[in-house]
Amino acid sequence: MKTLLTATCLFVFVTAAAIAGGRTWTLDAVNGGEFKIPDNAGGKPSLLIFWATWCKPCKAELTTMKDTFDGLQKRGMNVLLVSEDNQKSMSRVKPFLDSKSFLGTGLHDPDGEVLKLYGGTSIPFTVLLDASGTPVYEHRGELKDPAELLTRANQLLESAGE
Repeated sequence: MKTLLTATCLFVFVTAAAIAGGRTWTLDAVNGGEFKIPDNAGGKPSLLIFWATWCKPCKAELTTMKDTFDGLQKRGMNVLLVSEDNQKSMSRVKPFLDSKSFLGTGLHDPDGEVLKLYGGTSIPFTVLLDASGTPVYEHRGELKDPAELLTRANQLLESAGE
């Protein structure tokens, strides 16, 4: 029995590591359907913003950085607003995003699986991925000064042929 449990744990660990290394995941989109990395990324850089409707610093960041995030989306970056709301609060995600008219794609990560793939342990958490899906920048906590993020994002967009 111990051997079976050990083998099962090892399989889960190796599988999770392989998925994280390959940066492959699928989440339900707020507006319906699914979003898959890397399939839906289109070979473009992506900005993942992990947040929740119950998180005041998250909502403050989304409101303050809206123009920055929308500007990156307009320039060709995938801006992914990844909600960590659980089943109880998930119904508040779409109304919040709609009320702010975000250009990015809203996604549901109710169990925090994608957050964990990128080493996130709390929100807000921001991760910038290059066109191959490799993380090149991360920020833990509320993003108040986007200077470093914009420098990295501009480099990625230029190298992607913006």
